[in-house]
Amino acid sequence: RMMMMTRTTTKKNKRTNALFYASWEGSLENVVTNQGVVTRRATLGKRLTFLDVVCVAEHDQQQRQQYYYLKVTEPNVTKRIRVGATVRFRGKEYDHDASGRRGERTKGVYVETEDVPELLDMAPASMVVNARKFLADLDGKNTSSSSLSGASSSSTPPNGTAAALISPSVCRTFILGAECNDPLCTKRHYANDDLLEAMQQSRVNASKRGKSYAAQTAYVEGEQEAHAKNKKNKAEAERLFATFLCETFPEAETFVDVAGGSGTLSYELNVEKWKNVILWEPRCVALTKIQAKIKNARRRALQSVDSRNSSSSSSSDSDRDSDSDNKHSYDDNNASSVQKWLRLENWMLVANEEEEERLKQHEKRVLAYTNLGDGKVDTPDYQSYYETKYDKNQELETFPKRAVKIPPILRDAKEEEEEYALSTFEHVREEFWGVNERTRHKLESADVLVGLHSDQATESIVDAALELNKSFAVVPCCVFPTMFPARLTEDGGTVTTQKEFVDYLLRKDKDIKVTFLPFKGRNAVVYKI
Repeated sequence: RMMMMTRTTTKKNKRTNALFYASWEGSLENVVTNQGVVTRRATLGKRLTFLDVVCVAEHDQQQRQQYYYLKVTEPNVTKRIRVGATVRFRGKEYDHDASGRRGERTKGVYVETEDVPELLDMAPASMVVNARKFLADLDGKNTSSSSLSGASSSSTPPNGTAAALISPSVCRTFILGAECNDPLCTKRHYANDDLLEAMQQSRVNASKRGKSYAAQTAYVEGEQEAHAKNKKNKAEAERLFATFLCETFPEAETFVDVAGGSGTLSYELNVEKWKNVILWEPRCVALTKIQAKIKNARRRALQSVDSRNSSSSSSSDSDRDSDSDNKHSYDDNNASSVQKWLRLENWMLVANEEEEERLKQHEKRVLAYTNLGDGKVDTPDYQSYYETKYDKNQELETFPKRAVKIPPILRDAKEEEEEYALSTFEHVREEFWGVNERTRHKLESADVLVGLHSDQATESIVDAALELNKSFAVVPCCVFPTMFPARLTEDGGTVTTQKEFVDYLLRKDKDIKVTFLPFKGRNAVVYKI
């Protein structure tokens, strides 16, 4: 069925392109055909992509550069066409006011086309800043035998195109007034005051337009909610949502955090709120954002233990009775720091077990659309999960595999055997698409299913909770109307905005409620107790 749809779409595109070129009335004087290196890509929606392409030509034994500014109105521009890639294109030249908001763009030719440019060479991995570590590891090795099968071993631009990687565009970091630290940046790092001011104002105006659109399409409670000035920064969303969950579901002990990304919400619930958490996320756990918190928690726990040990050893016989009376008070005051340490040891155990796979996933994502990658990145898809990935006999991939070992300093000196703490944090490393033979048991062990800006998994969380008669709370964000065309509004139209999506979720059950959290952005909480 998918193959038939692809063929139909291809035929339709060919007919559209034929009509597009036929509209030129048979004249080829404005038709431009050339090939060069992409120096900029900007995608606006699904059907509009802008590409800056620099072509190099020999003239009087010297290389000369010709700039082309492509406007591609074809929706299927592959991600392989990125900065550094070599492409061949064909389109119609058109007049354009080059003195626009983006500044000087007068050196090139404006071309409009409905044909996706032909990819001739993938972008060299050396153009990707995050890929340099992997290039260093590959240095001196024969990458043709690498696990990245079919990849070119060259990490430099193709012959004759190195000089083309000089873009007429101004570096974004330079526009923001900061210093660009990328030695391979191909953008300009100079501009006159008038141009720089115009480009900075353009960014301000674009930000205002984005916020205006977000406000128009958001699910809000009256005009005051849309324009409230006392909201917290979006960076505090996880902390505020965790507080809301604990207050709304005070009896809940175990939460399932679906599509939790780096695990910031899971951290707030598990370490700060002392709740058991199951993080359901296909990406590996990384502790980059909480390394300092782990270090501080260990330091405080060690200080409390050392203080207790030194106090106990220095006390006299007459003071022992008093020490015994104060023991419970001491334990109550210091138990939180020790328990926090143990919970963070749980997180470190998960991260260490997943470290090797995390690095592999990161390398694949970074190199995917370069000459050292395979051009493939796994993306969530409900249909493919149940048609190709779903195997009811395959066990869930959960971490940690081992129990959390209690550090010796926290154990009773009389105990010679190693002690282990109960795991309070668990990671299910796969996508979430609802209740089935593999997921039911794990979901039934939890009290509440939650999702903060959980993207494609949002509706699956609600459906799973309703099926299992569980409480849930989700903060909807992106809608993905193309992936879920069956979602309909009350008027029969396709759900395309967050406002429509929230209304769609509310219609699933009469007991579902909605409220708002005090942070900026998409802050409507859809929940059921």
